[in-house]
This record gives sequence, C-alpha cells and structure tokens, in this order.
Amino acid sequence: MPATFSFAPKNALDALLPQLFSILRTNMTAIAPTGDSYEEDLALWKAYILPALGDKDRQLVLLHWEGQLAGYFQYAVHGDTLMMEEIQIKPEYQGTGLFRSLYQWLAKELPAGLARAEAYAHKSNQKSQAILEHLGLRKAGENPSGSSWRYQGDCQAMWKVLL
Repeated sequence: MPATFSFAPKNALDALLPQLFSILRTNMTAIAPTGDSYEEDLALWKAYILPALGDKDRQLVLLHWEGQLAGYFQYAVHGDTLMMEEIQIKPEYQGTGLFRSLYQWLAKELPAGLARAEAYAHKSNQKSQAILEHLGLRKAGENPSGSSWRYQGDCQAMWKVLL
C-alpha cells in the first residue's frame, strides 16, 4: 500500500513545522490567501499550532505516500466527539485515495464509542464543504470570526461512508 500514517512526535515538532506549513500555505494560497508574507503567516500559524498541540487530547498525524510526506491531519477527541481540526494534503496527492486510507487507519486508532464528528470549513473552500457534506456532516453555525462554517454529524454514519 503506498499510503502510511504515523503520529507526529510532539517533542520534535520544530523540525517538522516548516514542511507542514509549506503544505498549508500552498493549499491556502489557492483557497483563502491572507495577503500577508510567508514569514507573517508562518509566525501566526506557529503561535496557534504549538500551544494547540500541547493539549493531550490533540494529535497530529503525518500522511505519507510512497515514503514522501504528502500531508497532515490534526484532530482532537473530547468525550464522545471527534473534532477534525485540519487536514492538508499536497495537491499532487489529492484524489489518490489518501484521504479515505487515512480514515480507514484512524478508525483503528481512535477510541471506541465516538458518537459525534465536528469540523470547520472556510466559507470559500467549496471542496472541503462538499467533502464534509458527503460524510454526512451538516452546517451547524459559524466560527467566532465568521470566516468558516461549523459542521456536525454522527460519527458512526461518517464511518459507514468512509469504510
């Protein structure tokens, strides 16, 4: 199988962050450019992600395709809810089955008994919105800044679509 997944070591994130940010920046430049410099965007992202990953319930999964870093997925589990926080896949690996393979792997790694799934999708990111709706999640509001839609749904129904 060309796809492999692993949890990022939280104690070695500094070396990994530039690679991950490069993937994010490429995707966001196409979807929702900030207008800020690379350095400004990187500093803002680091200020968010480092404290966020300090949360014991939050994980960062590295996605590899034939040995190459192809993307990452950040999530948290809160009680019976899977919060899908960020998935970024390099454009050349989109449409390869990597996304579905990730969720098949995750189904074995996540705790049993998850009832709900939640995610956010930037309002200009039609592709992410369509994926979340395909997974059975529905719009349930907005984020505090109003830039993204908040989605919620039944975790077990989502697994049925993906597995």
